[in-house]
Amino acid sequence: MTNTLIYPGIKNIEFINDTILFVHLTNDRLFMVLLDKFPVIKNLSQEEKKSFEIIDDKFLSFLSIDDVFSIEDLIGIS
Repeated sequence: MTNTLIYPGIKNIEFINDTILFVHLTNDRLFMVLLDKFPVIKNLSQEEKKSFEIIDDKFLSFLSIDDVFSIEDLIGIS
């Protein structure tokens, strides 16, 4: 029998400033993400940061870039 981890989904995101992103999860937890780890997101304009989509509760994408970030990427789980 294999143990399978089930990760919570992404409910919402919130930019605190130019260096910190809060990721709100479906299990009501909150993760602080330092944007130094994600320069592509950090370099987005304030307007571009507002245009995002959450895909299947598991992925985050911004409309102005081609990158897609998984929940594992954002909260540092491999």
